[in-house]
Amino acid sequence: MDYDRLAPYLGAVGCLLLAGVASAPFAIIDEQSQFVASYYAAGPLGLTGVVFLAILGVVIFLSSVRGRADASLVAGIMLVVGPTIFVLSGLWALSLDPSLTERFVVAHPWIAYHSWTTVGLSGLVAAASGLYAAAVY
Repeated sequence: MDYDRLAPYLGAVGCLLLAGVASAPFAIIDEQSQFVASYYAAGPLGLTGVVFLAILGVVIFLSSVRGRADASLVAGIMLVVGPTIFVLSGLWALSLDPSLTERFVVAHPWIAYHSWTTVGLSGLVAAASGLYAAAVY
C-alpha cells in the first residue's frame, strides 16, 4: 500500500472531521451561551486551540499533496502538531466538568459523547501523522 500518498489524505479528512465535530456545540446549541463558552474554555487551554490546529492541519497535510511543500517537512511538522492536538483534546476532555454537559443533555443528548468523540478523532489525526512520517522517512 502506498502510505505516503494515503496518509496525508487520511490526516486531512481526520482534521476536517475533528474541526467539524469540535465546533458542533458552538454551531448547534443556541440556548445558554455562557455554558457553551464554559464548555469550550474547560481545561488548561480549552477546545478552541484544538479546532484551530485541526484547521491548520488540513492546510499542512494538503500542502504536501499539492507539491507546495516538501513531504519530509510536512511529515515533521505534523509529527509535532498531530500528537499535540491529541494531548490538548485529551486534557480538555479529562478536565471537563460533568455539570457542564448535564445542562445540555436533555435538549442535545449527543453532547454526552462529544468530548470522547473529539478525543477519538484527534487520535486519528495523530495516527495519520505518525503513519505519514513513517512512510516518508
